[in-house]
Amino acid sequence: MVQTIRELRPLPAPAGIELERPVRDLVPRSEPSSGQPSFLWRVILVAMGFGMAVTGWMLILTVFLSFIGLPLFMFGLALMQSQER
Repeated sequence: MVQTIRELRPLPAPAGIELERPVRDLVPRSEPSSGQPSFLWRVILVAMGFGMAVTGWMLILTVFLSFIGLPLFMFGLALMQSQER
């Protein structure tokens, strides 16, 4: 292990640095600020999840590729379920 020879001490901050402050928006945002994704984005994610789940199920049915199909199936189901509110 590496050992330090001298003690570590915090250095004082330089005088010319300003503290962080919030930035004001020059133009108000038109999108809702609720943090929820739009309906179109939710539909796209559900369709992607359904496609992954169906692909995973088909791979599970081939028996030889079931080790790939099962995780893909579960991930597709989880992706569809994540859109439930």
